[in-house]
Amino acid sequence: MFAVRAPVLVLGSNPVHLGEDALVEPPDATLGDIEALLEAKPRAALITSGGEAGFFRASLCLERGVLRVVLRRGAFEDAWERELSARAATFGAELFVHDDARGYGRVKPGARFSVGAPDATTWTRNASGLVIDAAWEEIAQNAVPLAMDPDIEGLPSNLEEVAFVNGDKPVLYLVVPTHDVNALRSKYSTAMLVCHETPLYVESATGRRVYEVASRETNSHVFISNDAALAQRAARLWDEGSSRNAVAIGELMGYPPCCVAAFVALGERGNNAALTYVTAARSRALGATFHAYLNSAVRHVIPCTPCSFGCSKAIRFAGRVLEALESSVSSALCKALGRPVLYFDEARAIAFEGARVDAKGIEYEEARFLPASAPLDPDEELRARRLFGALLAGPGKFVMKDDVFEVHAGGTVRRIARTNPKLGVLLPFPVEEIAQPALKHRLRTDTQSER
Repeated sequence: MFAVRAPVLVLGSNPVHLGEDALVEPPDATLGDIEALLEAKPRAALITSGGEAGFFRASLCLERGVLRVVLRRGAFEDAWERELSARAATFGAELFVHDDARGYGRVKPGARFSVGAPDATTWTRNASGLVIDAAWEEIAQNAVPLAMDPDIEGLPSNLEEVAFVNGDKPVLYLVVPTHDVNALRSKYSTAMLVCHETPLYVESATGRRVYEVASRETNSHVFISNDAALAQRAARLWDEGSSRNAVAIGELMGYPPCCVAAFVALGERGNNAALTYVTAARSRALGATFHAYLNSAVRHVIPCTPCSFGCSKAIRFAGRVLEALESSVSSALCKALGRPVLYFDEARAIAFEGARVDAKGIEYEEARFLPASAPLDPDEELRARRLFGALLAGPGKFVMKDDVFEVHAGGTVRRIARTNPKLGVLLPFPVEEIAQPALKHRLRTDTQSER
């Protein structure tokens, strides 16, 4: 018997002619269309588009095991090519550029950076990228602060524990104040707990964990499993280097393999705010939907960064968590998740109530400031809430442009100019409330189809 030769995959909007049959991305492809083509295990991929559309297609191919990826010469800046080459090296693949005049050339890895995120070198604790002049300072001082989004009664503080109880996580990993460890031992008395104490603090804007001996906060990294060997292995891998062992740790944590691969591809993984920007850019570039279950700006229903906001595996993971909650709690959480969000960073994000999203902006009834796991200091947070209270006093229509934010309300237009690092990304999660019975039925269907 003769083995069937694996095909070449062509992704992107520019036409090419190959001397052999190839799998070709259809017009207006969605992420599902691209993933279906990748299931054929192509031996090589040719990326014909530039920009974020081409970049994230190339990265997706590398993450899914394509060993040779070819870019159109000149489609990307050198820095983008070298970032993709670094990703190729991570997955044991090769990256080439090609044109008809000069043929093929291999790309060497270069300095790492996050395509789709603001420049991390200008991203500081208090920077917003908004131009707040004297007039806006005066307006903000007298403005009613933007209302805080209320808590959901009965919602567990850590939904990762729900996933662990569901059996979706072989190992539960928590970072808690050291004085809370005994409570965890009592809670999980039949499981193995492995603890590592460390001084650290969390940057409010980025969510980055900073390990410093001088930190006044002493926390414990806790690994919990019903299998003692798994808890011990997870702790050992973390000690040896969480970045170096990200794939193995991700498997132990029960994360979807596609999400783990997308995370491993990144050069900078500690800036949680940057991860949100990158996931949004990747979702748009690959034609993925923004599914409300994955609205991590409101609440982390899944305990990892999804590879896109439309990842089917992450959606099913989140759905099982939501199904395990009390019906009234799950319904309230789904309603909270089903709102578009203007996201700046881990300390500043705004959800729109009564919203309708279209190509021109968001019509809304009310804007609310979202609570942060690592908030700004009280004075800075109040200043931010007053500023956004002045800008977003509703009802109105929010319009986001490259150089300005606009709010059209009551026949007037309020504007704040934007400058570097131009923080702010619109996450157009759909406005929806998912009834619990329908959720359970769909989850049963999904589970049966997976089997």
